[in-house]
Amino acid sequence: MTGLPQVWDELRRQGLAEGDVPPAMPAEAAMPWHVRLMLGVCGWLGGLLLLVFAGLVVPDPFDSHSLVVVGVLLLIVARMLLHGQPPELRAQFALSLCLAGYGAVAVAGAAWLPVWGTFLAAAGLGLVLAAVMPHAIARCFGVLALLLAGEGCLRELGWPSPVPAIAAWTCAATWLDETRWAHRLGQIQAPLAWGATLALWVLGLAGALLPGMDLSVPPAWRGLAWAAYLLAALPLAWVAWRLSARARPAVRGWAAGTACVLVLAGAWVPGVAFGLMTALLGHARARIPLWVGGLLVALWSIGWFYYAQAWSLPRKAAVLLALGGVLLLAWRGIARLGAPEAGHE
Repeated sequence: MTGLPQVWDELRRQGLAEGDVPPAMPAEAAMPWHVRLMLGVCGWLGGLLLLVFAGLVVPDPFDSHSLVVVGVLLLIVARMLLHGQPPELRAQFALSLCLAGYGAVAVAGAAWLPVWGTFLAAAGLGLVLAAVMPHAIARCFGVLALLLAGEGCLRELGWPSPVPAIAAWTCAATWLDETRWAHRLGQIQAPLAWGATLALWVLGLAGALLPGMDLSVPPAWRGLAWAAYLLAALPLAWVAWRLSARARPAVRGWAAGTACVLVLAGAWVPGVAFGLMTALLGHARARIPLWVGGLLVALWSIGWFYYAQAWSLPRKAAVLLALGGVLLLAWRGIARLGAPEAGHE
């Protein structure tokens, strides 16, 4: 088949065209957002109707064995529908089946296993989804389920959890040096980055609502838990140091010092470090959802911590003034930091 360059050369020889060969048109134009939204709603509605039909056909849809069979079948069908590059409608329909299958298997596991075992099984299933599903959103959900279910399992056992630290370092590494990670991870880079980010936000928002550490545990156990909190907040300092690579030495030292102070505060209130780190990454990468979401998580954590303390009004006012000053300094530093060069080591 004759290609576009040969056809264009022939047209130029006949005087019917001028200039260089025009760029090839994409196979299909970008779909408008409102059309994608309509197709997504139709796909999820179709998945809901299929679930209702399955509930009517299965003799006892709430039986644990039936839930496992239906859940596994839904996951297999979702995997088949997501193979290749499916149209938007089919992709959304498959995603609804994927989430429904995951939920059915998790609910069935809750009937057979203890609470920590249910969380462990849910984490394992999330790992399977992240590794097997070919769609980016399904993989993102798998990473999110893996991290959150792993955190729930360790909290149920009463053990110090490394999950926040794993999520924080994964989020920082995938967003901070995304060109290198995109080359190494391929198509799983974006699902891994967004899955870790969403898990980090959920842990930051829920950190103020969950009960704190039991002071009756041995001091060594408490020290291990605080070390895990500090390790989870450390990526904030690493991100600030890497993003200030092009700044003057004085600005870089100031940014690193401010980040270390925020790391210490984040070890006490983890949501502050998680939110500010993702906000800093979003600002550097020009990603508005990442920037806005991180800022909201940081403000939520600060507000919850402030109102949860049984302090006098003068002390609260002093703490609020100090927090405002820290936020202003952090904002000034973020405005001065530039994004690092691609692939900079």
